[in-house]
Amino acid sequence: MTNPSTATMRRQADGAARPRVLLLLPDLAAARMPAIRTEIASFTDDYEVAVLTLCDGEPQTEAGQAAQHARIVAGIEAFRPDVLHAHGLTALGQVARLAKATGLPFTIRAHARDSAPLRPRRVGERLVRLLRREPIMAPSALGHSARKAMASEWCLGVLTLPFARPWLVRAGLPEAKLVDCHPCVNVAAFHDRSPNGDGVLHIAAAEAPALPRRGAPAILRLAAKVPDRPFSLHAAPALADALRARDALMGTGAAIIGRADPAPTVEEYKRHRWLVLTADAQGDLADWPLAIAEAQAAGVGVCMPMLHPDLAAYVGAGAGILYETIDELPAIVSAPVPEEMRERGFVQAMKADMAGHRHRLTDMWHKALGSRRADPALRTGPAAVPARLAQPAPAPGASAPASTASA
Repeated sequence: MTNPSTATMRRQADGAARPRVLLLLPDLAAARMPAIRTEIASFTDDYEVAVLTLCDGEPQTEAGQAAQHARIVAGIEAFRPDVLHAHGLTALGQVARLAKATGLPFTIRAHARDSAPLRPRRVGERLVRLLRREPIMAPSALGHSARKAMASEWCLGVLTLPFARPWLVRAGLPEAKLVDCHPCVNVAAFHDRSPNGDGVLHIAAAEAPALPRRGAPAILRLAAKVPDRPFSLHAAPALADALRARDALMGTGAAIIGRADPAPTVEEYKRHRWLVLTADAQGDLADWPLAIAEAQAAGVGVCMPMLHPDLAAYVGAGAGILYETIDELPAIVSAPVPEEMRERGFVQAMKADMAGHRHRLTDMWHKALGSRRADPALRTGPAAVPARLAQPAPAPGASAPASTASA
């Protein structure tokens, strides 16, 4: 086993100015996710960043997993990072094994899907699942190995959306290593205080379920009740085709836009007065949608279904609308966004700004690296030379020191 300090000592000898961070992602598709793209972009000025995939098509046999482990270890040793950073708690065990093999500390950013199986279902959904003889709670991958990995000296901490903390603690994860953090949004890319258009925008989550066989989707019912407002519906291609077919029968005239990444640009946000998200378009993994903070930053009023109580903290008091049924919204979206709500939205959006909360992650890295400086982006005055380290490597046969204190 390699001492956690060894990689840092090698980098110290090289005289490199910036810490190196290796991102371990499930696959290449993950690198295209907006939140991960935002996170990576926030590091590039102050850190040397590289990306490796945890799965590259290796067969999930014992031999395939051994080859996968060897491939990743070789990539780590070639890049010689100071710290590993991964996404998703399902990767905890694998990342911990890689950390132990290479002597590097690691952090993980948890995703909504990690805690989704742990959360209680709403009453209506529980009844439907009972009638279908489906399990009310889906099985969780957070077993003993995940808890052990997170409790290890190699794990610096896990960033989690605040609402997920109680469910992760109930699953047995060490609460001391959980760090509450908002989603990763590049607020500067969407911030625009100029007047907005008068349209209504709807965004279906990428993992939104197929349309029900009977009944109209909630957003089309709303569009039918508010014919004097232009509606724009963004969805993945298959769902967009289904919405067009259903709308052909209803005749709302909504503009339905299908694309692999349904996230709109700031220009598209600015053409709209309201953003309306619906429960039937959010799927089982509904959490804290990035679109809420993006829309607030662009001066758009947000309407979000009350899927779980913690959404009140994300939407913000007086900064948006939390509704129980779509029938509450026709009068709301027919009117302008109240100016006070719009102003509160600008303030609320900043809580999700990656530039503002990046330090929750980087503070853990610098503490582990024995640095005397704070996150470089937060420093003032002359540039500091990173104080890299700490401890010498142990003598052969000695156990590795616990140099990666928990956050």
